[in-house]
Amino acid sequence: MAHLADLFDMARDRSQTGRRALADKVGDFYFSEHDLTDRERDIVVDILRQVLRDAEMDVRRALSERLASHPGAPRDLIVMLANDQVEIAGPILLRSEVLEDEDLIAVVQAHAEAHQLLIASRSRVNPPVCDALIETGNMRVAETLLGNLNASLSGKAMIRLTSVARRVPPLRQPLLGRPELTPELATRIYWLVSQELRRTILDRFKISKTQLDAALQATVQDLIDGTRGRTSLTADQLETVERMAEAGAITPQLLIQTLRLGQIDLFKALFGRIAGLSPESMHQLIAETGGEALTLACRALRIDKGFFASIFLLSRAARPGEQIVDPRELSRVLALYDRVTPESALPILQGWRQNATGIHLMPQRRRERPDA
Repeated sequence: MAHLADLFDMARDRSQTGRRALADKVGDFYFSEHDLTDRERDIVVDILRQVLRDAEMDVRRALSERLASHPGAPRDLIVMLANDQVEIAGPILLRSEVLEDEDLIAVVQAHAEAHQLLIASRSRVNPPVCDALIETGNMRVAETLLGNLNASLSGKAMIRLTSVARRVPPLRQPLLGRPELTPELATRIYWLVSQELRRTILDRFKISKTQLDAALQATVQDLIDGTRGRTSLTADQLETVERMAEAGAITPQLLIQTLRLGQIDLFKALFGRIAGLSPESMHQLIAETGGEALTLACRALRIDKGFFASIFLLSRAARPGEQIVDPRELSRVLALYDRVTPESALPILQGWRQNATGIHLMPQRRRERPDA
């Protein structure tokens, strides 16, 4: 043990410089090819424990870097470092193979996002650890985990992440890149992703029209449930509306469904998207007394007369104080619908799109002139 004598002398120096020198020396002994007996190695490990308790951050960081890649490092030291400040724990959490699942789960539960992100980025993340990371509810952690193809996600984890991805757009693309993704789960987010990603889903899986229709209804129901009782849509809900428009999923039937359920704000968002009208213009369109603006917009969009009648009646009934629509009012707008062609209504709609002050109706005789 003569070659360890210097370590005992150095251990008496409690200064920062002394601790750093001792850490370097102990590390050299531990990681070198010195022919140490088991007893000598135990002594070196005991000194390492003492150094880790007393050393400044930079010393602990240096030891963490060296121990992170050492498969024979003492587990208790590794666990100690894994629970240290993130600057020190980082190398251990990313690279150490000594840490077992239970150690990693304990760190996930005891520490905040920074530690969790490191664990989610490991070169191997087993299902129990993935489950613990998902349980945190942290979206950045979930996104990192989905992007790590070395993470093994259980079926339960994929179901939960798919449910979350329906509400959180950044999770959708990495979710579609997972090898564990099933056709059923891919279908659940089909209507929420871009055209390019929808093509990716259809190239990868055989999904029937019936499944896609069911998924669309689920997406619509989520929108309806999420907007009930709200005066405006969230950014995520507006993005869902955008994706549905890209897919051609905003149909007259859907517009009627939202109105039947009393979801006037969702109707405004859906109709406004296909009409190209701002929220302010949509408010004017619904509030306009005579109903001519809505008639012209529906005609320009080539909405069938029967569907238009339902949209008109339901949208009027949704206005405060107008639970009953005068039959003469319906007759008047249906007559206007018949007089105006889609070709003559479209320039009017285009003018509204470009007009910063919103919707302005021309006098009736001038408006009817193109079809006189």
